[in-house]
Amino acid sequence: MKKIGFLAVFFAAATALSAEGYRELVQRLEAAPILRSAALMGAAAREQALAAEGRNLPSLDLMFRGAWLKETPTMTLHTGLGPAQPLPMGKKRQFVGELRLSYPLFTGFAVTAQIDRNRWEAVRARLKRLDLRRNLILRLTGLYGAVRAQQRVLVAQIEAKKAMLSARKKAEGLYKNGLLPPADLYKIRAKVYEVDAQIAQTRSRIGQILNELGYLTGSSVHSVAGPIVLHSLPGKARLKRRAFAQRSDLRALRALLKVDEAQIRLAESRYYPTVALAAGLKRHGDTPALKGDGFTNADQSYVGMNISWNLFSGQSDRHHVEAARYKRLASAQQLLDYRHRIATEIDNAYLDLRTLRAKHRSAVMQVKAQAEYAKLTRGRFDNQLAGADELSRAIADLANAKALEGGLQEQIRIQRAKIWLLAGVKSFEKALTGK
Repeated sequence: MKKIGFLAVFFAAATALSAEGYRELVQRLEAAPILRSAALMGAAAREQALAAEGRNLPSLDLMFRGAWLKETPTMTLHTGLGPAQPLPMGKKRQFVGELRLSYPLFTGFAVTAQIDRNRWEAVRARLKRLDLRRNLILRLTGLYGAVRAQQRVLVAQIEAKKAMLSARKKAEGLYKNGLLPPADLYKIRAKVYEVDAQIAQTRSRIGQILNELGYLTGSSVHSVAGPIVLHSLPGKARLKRRAFAQRSDLRALRALLKVDEAQIRLAESRYYPTVALAAGLKRHGDTPALKGDGFTNADQSYVGMNISWNLFSGQSDRHHVEAARYKRLASAQQLLDYRHRIATEIDNAYLDLRTLRAKHRSAVMQVKAQAEYAKLTRGRFDNQLAGADELSRAIADLANAKALEGGLQEQIRIQRAKIWLLAGVKSFEKALTGK
């Protein structure tokens, strides 16, 4: 028995050493595959923004083209002095080489609008990743608190089993002396097995939640240790101001307004003409040396300009502009609605916290009452003034009361963390680290 007790202590100590706290698990979220995916999407959006900026710079292209004609190009000359005579006008082999420099001098502000749109899309991608992290922390907080609550349930059940074993030992002594009927002894023995089943179920539930935590963080979580510790909450008005300034999802909607504004400018660019400049070093020949072919000049370099202006497109340009304006108005209304939703969530979260605290105060008093009743019932059972059913119910009620009190305490901690997260990841991290 001593060896078994030593091994139990050893394994419990090993589990405690491998347990991880709430802050460590929050930090491990950075390695989660889903957050890595969001970070890579953000990097792709940044590269798209840089690619759009390249359209505002000149373009330099090098081209070499070769062609082998089936017949020699000719021109038929009619002089009226005899039959028409075909005259060669080129060679069958034609080679062209060109180094071309082009620049969009004016595009009706389309290029700058496209650049702004891509920049704000990159900002949105970064903010979406931050909001994804906030939602992951919310989910992790619920799972962590659920593990802690189940651990409190497990402690209460183990204490109940200890009390039931003590009661069984007392009942067996009474039974041997003929002071207890067999039915009462069997009821107590059955209750011990029932508590064993409850303990196994609770441990299974803890293992399942730990597996979900491992999936969320990207690596295995064997146990958790320590409560969720955060700074005291500010007032609702102050928390709302922080949320309106820092919430990444709200900032992403503001970025969407900028995207829509750029889209309006892009649609309006169709009202303006476009001007492009081009210059090229171009040579032609019947060999790759590009020294001419005896019929045309070898040097065909040029400088040119192109101006185009669409004068009528069936009103499609105007409708594109109007559609972009309506979309921006819709985004503005969505932003306003989202602010109201955040304010409502904060108000309701504080009300929920107040309710949980009231329930916890009631649960604490219930634990005291059930503890005194269980103590009284055990004394009455020892003196044969209470039956096995009454004792079993008293022990079970005490265990349930302790589990309820522990669960409510963890729910309060979860709720406080959720309220901090309603203000944004930045406020939550300051409350978590104490900085």
